[in-house]
Amino acid sequence: MSQTTTIPQHTLDHYNAHYNNQTYRALSEALASALGLDERVTQLETYDERHNQIMNLLIDASMELVGAEFYAGAGQRLGNALGTLDDHTSTLVKLASDHLDNFATGERPWKIREQIAHMATLALAELARRALVRTLDHAALLPGWQGTAPYYWLLACTQIIRSAEIVLQGDPSADYLVEKFGKALEMLGTGTGEIVHYGNPHPVIRQFHERLTAQDKEGCHVSR
Repeated sequence: MSQTTTIPQHTLDHYNAHYNNQTYRALSEALASALGLDERVTQLETYDERHNQIMNLLIDASMELVGAEFYAGAGQRLGNALGTLDDHTSTLVKLASDHLDNFATGERPWKIREQIAHMATLALAELARRALVRTLDHAALLPGWQGTAPYYWLLACTQIIRSAEIVLQGDPSADYLVEKFGKALEMLGTGTGEIVHYGNPHPVIRQFHERLTAQDKEGCHVSR
């Protein structure tokens, strides 16, 4: 946290009144373990840049929740950071949410919990996308349409999740969203095409494929 002089005193008082050192330390210790650090970093005896960065984001997100406009978007940045910690993300998101929930007070606590849910959803969406990407290396080795169809569908899922992240991040680039979602539809069509061309598809699968490829052709026609 920096430039605290820009924050009204009543906002700082609100933060200090609801800060919980127990939940803060719980995340700090779990984060240190996730990063392969020993407990000295949680006691400020040693310094680790990534640990310090994420813990500062937790403080900034807390300040955002109590109304410090200077820290607007901090919860999103925290979600982005936690989403990259793979196997540890779910636990760290839970601990971060527990700490941030201390600040869900006042007349509209549900609005603060919506912000916390936004952070958690963004982090867990990135966790899901990264997990799916890791499956692709294995799925690519599977033979025949029984392997290629799931491969393309899993690839489509990564693009759909990325589309969701773009919306959650408030990305102003509509073209980027169209690109990612368009790729998802293309991969869904390619996967069903593998079954249609090489398998013995159920009529509904064939129908899905026709609809997907018709949309793709229509999109290509419009873009010319």
